[in-house]
Formats: sequence, C-alpha cells, structure tokens
Amino acid sequence: MLWLVGCATLPGEPRPSVPADGLEQALRAGDCRGAYDLWEAGATDAPRRLLEVGQTCLQGGDFTRARRVSAGFLERHPEHPDADYAAYLHALAGFGAWSRPSVTEPEARIGEGRRLFREITVYLRERPLSEYVENLAPRLVRLREGIADAEFALARREHRRGDRPLARARAEYVVQYYPRTQAAADAAQLLMQLADE
Repeated sequence: MLWLVGCATLPGEPRPSVPADGLEQALRAGDCRGAYDLWEAGATDAPRRLLEVGQTCLQGGDFTRARRVSAGFLERHPEHPDADYAAYLHALAGFGAWSRPSVTEPEARIGEGRRLFREITVYLRERPLSEYVENLAPRLVRLREGIADAEFALARREHRRGDRPLARARAEYVVQYYPRTQAAADAAQLLMQLADE
C-alpha cells in the first residue's frame, strides 16, 4: 500500500503555531537560516521581529534571505513607521549581493546593477529626509562605477573577438554615459587604440 504524505493544512487555514522562543534563540545566536525558516513557518509576523530576522541575515551575509524578509515586511506592513528601515534593509541587502558578484557575465551584472540603482534612486527620492540616505547615497557611486566596468568589459570582449565597430560603439557608450569613471578613461584609451588599428 502506498501512502502519500503532504501538507496537512488547507489553503486559507492558519499555519500551525511555531514557538516564538525558537525564533528568539535563533536571533540571539545570529542564525539567519534558523530565524528565516521559523519566520517562513509562521513563528511571527510582528514587524519588529521581521526586521530583526532581516538584520540578522544581512549581518550574516545572507543577502537573499535579508531581501525576502524585508520585502515581506513591506508587503505586510507598508504603512508601518519602520517601513523606511525595511526598504533601506532591502536596498542594502541588494547592494551586498551585487557587490559579491556571483554572476560573471557582464550583461547580467549590468541588468542587476541597473535594477538596484533604480531601487536606491527611488528610495532617495521618496525618502529624502530618511536617516539612512547618507548611508545609501555613496552606494550609488559604487554601483555606477561597477556598471560602467561591466559595460567596458563588453567593449573589451568585442575588441578581443575582432568586432571593431561594435567595440567602438560600446566604448563610445561608456564614455558618453559614464563620464568621470575609470571605465570611461579606459574606454577612451580603447577608442584611441581602435583609431590606430
């Protein structure tokens, strides 16, 4: 006889309760995964606890979980006084993930960087008086530099492949749209090299 085992709750039914002391222990231990798993299991939806889980994950370098928890906070508590901090935590975790490149393809890095740049820009525009603005604003400069580097990597790649017109176009793009970056200076050098070839 074959027994099928599955979820014992029906959609719409409340999740079984999870002891809050387990969450407290995980938070005290700095255990992101444990705290996150307990949050997912329904241990808490209290705003303060959600932020503690997100902060624990951020401090532990688990940027994906930190972003998920802070996004969950913003979804469930958009008008909460700490929504500002949750949005900051979300952006900071995104920046942490982007700064630790797991994606080496320039196109993907550019796409992720641009999405994060927009997120931080929106944060700064919508929350100009936030106490976290000073901490996020410098990250835009680093993001811009990183995106410019990835754009220039595309120009170098096309140059190595022998596609001089595309390499020139990509280098010109970097010079035009990312002035005052190291990548723009490097792209200008590449343009001079291409002119001599």
